[in-house]
Amino acid sequence: MSFVVVLMLFNLLATVSAIVCATRSYRRYGSTGRVVLAGLGGLMILPLLFVLATVVATPRATRLP
Repeated sequence: MSFVVVLMLFNLLATVSAIVCATRSYRRYGSTGRVVLAGLGGLMILPLLFVLATVVATPRATRLP
């Protein structure tokens, strides 16, 4: 997988996560400030999980010592 594809997937996950978090926050609270903060927080949730899953799935022999 090329670097560009991984970067695009990372950005796609961040965007989807931000939209989902902002939508749920708006439905629950209806406050614009909370929606913005939830969207910013959502930008980091799924990509972070993606990075953690990738690190865990990487074989130990390929990691730097």
